[in-house]
Amino acid sequence: MFFMLAVFLTPLINTAQEVSATMDFENAEANVAVVSNYVNAVQNGDADTMVAQLSDDAKIYGLSGAPTNVMNPSQLSEYYKESFATTKHSIDPNTSYAPIKVTGGINEGEWVMVWTTDTISNKKTGKEIAIPAQVTCFVKDGKITMMAHYYDQLNVMTSMGYTLQPPTE
Repeated sequence: MFFMLAVFLTPLINTAQEVSATMDFENAEANVAVVSNYVNAVQNGDADTMVAQLSDDAKIYGLSGAPTNVMNPSQLSEYYKESFATTKHSIDPNTSYAPIKVTGGINEGEWVMVWTTDTISNKKTGKEIAIPAQVTCFVKDGKITMMAHYYDQLNVMTSMGYTLQPPTE
C-alpha cells in the first residue's frame, strides 16, 4: 500500500514548481515606468492618465474604506475626480519603487512595490494630512491589473477630526 502511494505521489513531488523572486528581469524598468506614470498622475490631479495605466479589468483595493473593498478603473476615476475637486495631492519626491518578478507559487508574475507619502491639502482650508503608504501593483502586458493600498486609516480619520469612542457595554 505504501509502495503504491509513493509511486502515485512521486510525479507530484518531482513536478512541484520552486518559488523564486528577482529584481533583475526584462520588464522591470518598463513596469516601474507604468506605476510611476500612475503616481505622477495622482500628483498632477489627472484621473485620465491614472486610468490609462490600468488594464480594463483592473482591481483596486484599499481606497474605499477597507482592504477588501474593490474598485474598477471607472470607480477609481470617479473617486479621484471627487478628491481632486477638493484636495491637492503632493507625492513625496523620495518615493521608492521596487520591481519584483516571482516565479512559481500563487504570487507568480511581475510586481512593483511603492513606498511614498501622499500629503493631501484641502483646497479651501489649506489643512494638510500626510499619509504614508505602501502600494503593491501587479503588472501584466504593460498595464496595472491589480493595485492594493496599505496606509494608516486611523491617522487619516483622526486628522479629519473624527474621534474614537470606546464601545458601550
